[in-house]
Amino acid sequence: MISAELKKYIIKAYNDVPMYYNMNIKAEAIEEWNDIPIIEKNTVVKSEESSLAVSAIPLLMSGKLISTRTSGSTGKYMDIYWKEDDYKRSMLPLWYYRRKYYGIKPDDKLCFFYTIHNIGKSEDLYFYEKNSLGFLKANLNMEYLADIYKKMKEYKPVWLLLQPSMAVLLCECMDRYGLDSLESVKYIEFSGEILTDNVRNMTKEHFKCRIANQYGANEFNSIAFECPYGNMHVLGSNVYAEETEDGDESELILTTLTNTAMPLIRYRIGDRGRIKKGFKCQCGNKNAILELSSGRVNDFIICENGEKRSPYTLVRAVEAVNYMLEGVIRQFQIEQKNIGIFVIRLVVDKEDEMYEEKYIEDVFRRNVIDRELDKSEFMFEYYDELFPDDVTGKYRYFKNCAEVL
Repeated sequence: MISAELKKYIIKAYNDVPMYYNMNIKAEAIEEWNDIPIIEKNTVVKSEESSLAVSAIPLLMSGKLISTRTSGSTGKYMDIYWKEDDYKRSMLPLWYYRRKYYGIKPDDKLCFFYTIHNIGKSEDLYFYEKNSLGFLKANLNMEYLADIYKKMKEYKPVWLLLQPSMAVLLCECMDRYGLDSLESVKYIEFSGEILTDNVRNMTKEHFKCRIANQYGANEFNSIAFECPYGNMHVLGSNVYAEETEDGDESELILTTLTNTAMPLIRYRIGDRGRIKKGFKCQCGNKNAILELSSGRVNDFIICENGEKRSPYTLVRAVEAVNYMLEGVIRQFQIEQKNIGIFVIRLVVDKEDEMYEEKYIEDVFRRNVIDRELDKSEFMFEYYDELFPDDVTGKYRYFKNCAEVL
């Protein structure tokens, strides 16, 4: 049976969001959770404005909705809209546990890495805002990372928010230049990629601080957070989490509980894992525990000189195309076939007046700003759809054929 509170939320969504009431399902008659259909990302992308609550349209028209864009590990873009109060509410559980478990407060100084959302400011390598300092995650090389590390040391952050792949690059930079650990850093939080034991141990050895993992997505903000005992607890006030019954590696199905502008109900997020309920954790948190399996993979571009580059160097070029050609790319995947050889797979809106393959490819090449990739060969392939990996259930936006490198 569905709880009265959750049913009230579902009824409101099904009566207020065209995407749902076009399914011709009477929400009031729903008694069992499995009576509600699972929705795919494709469904939401194709629905476009009809996935937005009718009651939120006036806020959209007046520019009062917060907009975020997914791309991440699936490589498919989707705009997510939030009412400002809902967005803030979705962040409260994460900040509660950051403080409870690790003593981190919103006014503690933070350093992080970011990707380009506003290509018009692409020359901005650093981003200052209140108590945070961000660094552009593109065109990374060891010399640039050493400069970043110097700025971190001057800024004296209390904590770092990193993707595991960025932590690996920072650790390699520390080793290459003999850099000491950042004494001001008391805590590092990982998100955005699968965190392996190897990367966790490497980071702890180099930075000598407490470490936690966070699982989130732009569709929901924070989904689960790691306690000091190593368990990833679902943030139950943010999402309702379930798994498909599919053996040891079930798919995760999530329902947002905080977004009333664009509620996603029984949404297949594309990651695999198990949800353990009723587990008594030593931290005292009674929320279900999430055990992620092979989801997002940490890959790097390998250059001719042996250096590793963040794949965001090339993702930035895709974002530049979408900025200049008004979102013509709907989906993408980049694969390094060999040193200096890349395949760029694209799903584009062929009805868009900006669609022209030669122009798309020229804009991409002009925005690959990295000396080590200047002589690289980029081969473009166009598809109607890009499908997920048979094993992981997702496809990565960047793949590296390591066996030929």
